[in-house]
Amino acid sequence: MRSYWYCQLLVFTCIVLINYSLGVAILNTASEHHANLLLRTVSHASVFVLLTHFILYTLGNRLCGKLKIARLNIFLLSVLSIPLALIQTLNVGYFTPFILPESASSMSIQIYGEATVDLNEQQFTGVFSSFFNALVMSLIWSGCYLAVVSRREKKLIMSQLKEQQLENLKSQINPHFLFNTLNSIRGMIYQDQDKAADIVTQLSELFRYNLTTDLQTHVNFEQEWTVCEHYLAIEKVRFGKRLLVTMQCDDALKKVVLPSMALLTLIENATKHGIAHLVEGGEIKVDVVRTGETVTITVNNPFDETKLKSGTKLGLQNIQSRLELMFAQHGKLLIKKQSGQFNATLEVPYAT
Repeated sequence: MRSYWYCQLLVFTCIVLINYSLGVAILNTASEHHANLLLRTVSHASVFVLLTHFILYTLGNRLCGKLKIARLNIFLLSVLSIPLALIQTLNVGYFTPFILPESASSMSIQIYGEATVDLNEQQFTGVFSSFFNALVMSLIWSGCYLAVVSRREKKLIMSQLKEQQLENLKSQINPHFLFNTLNSIRGMIYQDQDKAADIVTQLSELFRYNLTTDLQTHVNFEQEWTVCEHYLAIEKVRFGKRLLVTMQCDDALKKVVLPSMALLTLIENATKHGIAHLVEGGEIKVDVVRTGETVTITVNNPFDETKLKSGTKLGLQNIQSRLELMFAQHGKLLIKKQSGQFNATLEVPYAT
């Protein structure tokens, strides 16, 4: 609603400036009439703005409800523009003289320094001219209003579509993660039933958290790290001392927004494709750093390239797609392999 009144204020300003400029510059209005001309122009612009609000906007929306139309259309606005133009014409011809000084409503204008023309008597300010001008102004307002509404609806539809795409992409991650965790439990049952029971307990805690944020397509780092801790607790039962994890993040950066389950996917990949294939295990390092208006979240882990299998890369592609949907060019996923170290870096915008 605020943007609507901003538009009305813009319309009011344009009407005043255009009409006043025409009177002063083109019609060469005498200087002693400038103040009266401005007063007259402000009066007409104010009445026009109020009329467009009550007739085109308020009355129009009520008619939409009765006619069961989703929103105002150009035909309905054109029909409503006729009574608006009639009322505006009455205001110019009959109401203005009662609310303004006589000199402001019936002054003479000198054209090009020669003949004088009275505003109330000549044809260009007559009834037909006033009606035509008011009708054109209301139609222009209607066109602008429909353009703004259409653009807003288009943005809303795109936003809803984006949220649906994000939700669909997230729904691909949950079964993928559950499948891998159940495989871990299956393998542990034959090795150590007590550890298998601990994994089931951690898994229940993990999915309890996941269900509470199931409708969210994006979370902050602190929330995401909580779910990662549940997952790592499960994997530590499996790997024991072979799995080490360190995380460094300033408190000011814990509220940075990222796609839900994105960091978990990177942690899962580091464990499944990195630590799991190393006899001595290794350390997963998570570092969160701010550089200007960008926050980088880096997950680093050792890996054995000879045992690295070529997978579907569904998880990484999923993260990249969601980053693009959420942040456009400001969100990236960068992958780097060097000297037996695998680096996955999320780049997201910093917002206070």
